[in-house]
Amino acid sequence: MRFPAKKKAPSASQRQDDLRRARAAAPTLRVVCPDAAVVRVELEFQADPLLAHAPQILSIYPPAKAHFAYACPFGDCDGVYDLNEVALSSLKAGKKKTRGTLLCSGHRSRDGKVRTVCDLALSYSITVASHGLRATTSA
Repeated sequence: MRFPAKKKAPSASQRQDDLRRARAAAPTLRVVCPDAAVVRVELEFQADPLLAHAPQILSIYPPAKAHFAYACPFGDCDGVYDLNEVALSSLKAGKKKTRGTLLCSGHRSRDGKVRTVCDLALSYSITVASHGLRATTSA
């Protein structure tokens, strides 16, 4: 009887390759939402103040791929924040702004423990500007 091989956790480079392949396979923004001039994605990580990560703002224009998955900012975490379902359904529904929070379900080693759940919270905001309008900035 053969035993199944142990499945290794994906390495950081494997995770990056997987994200790259998924982005390459995604349709462009102009195909997904022809009315969108720009989609602004704001990511803010809610971590311990000693481990704070800078907020990220990404702008996606019509010729860019409409792929909304972002790696956890911890280098030793294998998690990915997948906003594709939320973003694409909002774009198709014609929503101008979508907000929410996700927890990282990846694993990392910390506090002397191996492979504990990361649980880094991400607050996101997705804003769509149509042709002739500019994306609003949050104050």
